[in-house]
Amino acid sequence: MEAQRLTPFQENELQWLKKQVDRLQDDEHKRSVDSNLQTLNLKRDLWMAREELSKFVKNLRKSGKKI
Repeated sequence: MEAQRLTPFQENELQWLKKQVDRLQDDEHKRSVDSNLQTLNLKRDLWMAREELSKFVKNLRKSGKKI
């Protein structure tokens, strides 16, 4: 079966998720030790964004989309 292309919605969602992960990674590297709570929240948000991106990509590939 030939791999299908992403729909415009899927392409936009993928780009948004990637940008979210990139932004949070940048924030993590820029962040000085302001507060342990802020650092923990940032790490949690980054983990959640990576998980969401990973699940989205996995589901797209499972349905035969070429990424």
